[in-house]
Amino acid sequence: MIRTISFILSIFFILLSQSTLATHFNLGERVKINSKVLNEQRELQVLLPENYQANPTATYPVIYLLDGDYNFHAVSGMLDLMANKAQLIPDVILVGIADKGTDKYRQYMTPEGLTSPLKAEDKGKANEFLSFINKELKPYINKHYRTADNNILVGHSIAGLFVLNALVEQPDSFNNYISTSPSLWLNKQAFTKTANDKIANSNHKSVSLYLSLGDETRMNQYGFINILDELQPANINWKFTHYPDENHNSVGLISLRNSLKSIFKGWFIAEKLLRKKHTPNSIVSHYAKLVSELNINQAIPTPSIKSAIRYFYMNKKTDELAPFMEQTIKSLPASEQAFIIMQASYVSHFNSPKAALSLLKSLESKFEMSIEYLKNIATTYEQLKDDKSAISYFEKALKLAKKQQANQWQISIIDAKLLKLRD
Repeated sequence: MIRTISFILSIFFILLSQSTLATHFNLGERVKINSKVLNEQRELQVLLPENYQANPTATYPVIYLLDGDYNFHAVSGMLDLMANKAQLIPDVILVGIADKGTDKYRQYMTPEGLTSPLKAEDKGKANEFLSFINKELKPYINKHYRTADNNILVGHSIAGLFVLNALVEQPDSFNNYISTSPSLWLNKQAFTKTANDKIANSNHKSVSLYLSLGDETRMNQYGFINILDELQPANINWKFTHYPDENHNSVGLISLRNSLKSIFKGWFIAEKLLRKKHTPNSIVSHYAKLVSELNINQAIPTPSIKSAIRYFYMNKKTDELAPFMEQTIKSLPASEQAFIIMQASYVSHFNSPKAALSLLKSLESKFEMSIEYLKNIATTYEQLKDDKSAISYFEKALKLAKKQQANQWQISIIDAKLLKLRD
C-alpha cells in the first residue's frame, strides 16, 4: 500500500514539475520572408501537424490565415482538436500571415479603387498583397513543406473582404475561400457594385466559397449574396450560414470549424455508419476516392481503420486479412503504419503478444520516426513482461518526442510509463 501511494505521488510531482517548468504547447516556427512584391520583410507563423515527421511521405492541405497573429492561437487549438485528436478532418498545415500594424494591414486588405476604413488617404492594395501571396508566399511554403495541391484562404471582417476580392480578381489562387463577416459596407458597398460583372464573366476552375455572418446588421453582406443567388455561377460552389447567437468576434471560429467540415466532408465516418453500411473494401474504396479528390496523401482516421480490421476477427475471416492488407497498402500507402499498428493490437488480443511483436518489429526500420510506433513496440514488450526491452523502447520514444517537439501530453504518458516500469 505504501509503495502504491509513493508511486502515485511520484507521478504527480513529475507531471507537475513538467507542466510548470519544462515544455509548452507547440505553436510552430516564426518565418521571415523578404518580399520583392511588397518591398518589405514579412513574417509568418507556420504550424505543422503533430505527426508531420512520423509520416515522411504524407502531404497536407494548407490553410492561409489572414490577420495571423490575432487569430493564430484560437485556430491552432481548434485544428489540434479537429484534425489531430478527433480526426474529423485531415491534418493540415497552418500558415498565419502576420501584420505590420493596423493601418498597413487594413490597406492591404482593401480592394483596389477603394480606401481603407477611417483612412481616406490610404488607397486599397489588396491586389498587391494577393500578388505577394501567389508569387512569393505560396511558392515558399510549397518549397519548404510537404504541401498538397489543396489551399484554403481564410479571412474575417476586413480580411473577409480580401477573401472575396481574391475570389473575384484571381479565383484560381485557392481551392476554397472562407469569408466571415466581410466588411462589404466599405465605401458604400462599392465592392458589391463592381463584383457582379466579374463573377458573371468569370471562367475558372471550380472553387468553393463559405460565407458567414454573426448577429451583425450593418455588414451589407446580403447584396453580395443576392448576386450569387441570381447568377448561380457554375464554377463557384457557395454556401451562406447565419449565426444569430454569435457576435462579430466569436463567429470566426465556429464558422471556420463548420466550413472545414464541409470542405472535408466524408473524411470522418461515424461508428454507426461504419458498422451498418461499410465493409473493409468499401472503407478503402471510399478513402481512396476521397484522398484523390482532395489531392492529399495521409493516413485515414483511426476509427475507420479499426472497423476494417475488426471485421475480419469478428467474422472469423482472418485468412482473408493478408490479401486485404496488401491491397489496402497499394490503395492507401500513407495509411500503412496505422493499419499495421491496428492489426498488431488485434493479433496481440486474439493470438499472442509475441506474434504482435514479430509483426511490429518486421517494419520497425520503416517507421522508426514514429513515436506511436515505438510506443506500441514498448507496450507489447510490457505485455510480454520484458521490462528491460519495454524501457528501452519507451526511452527511444521519449527521445524522439523531445526531438520532434511533441505536445506535453505525449511526453507525460511516456514518462509515466517509464516511472512505473523502473519502480
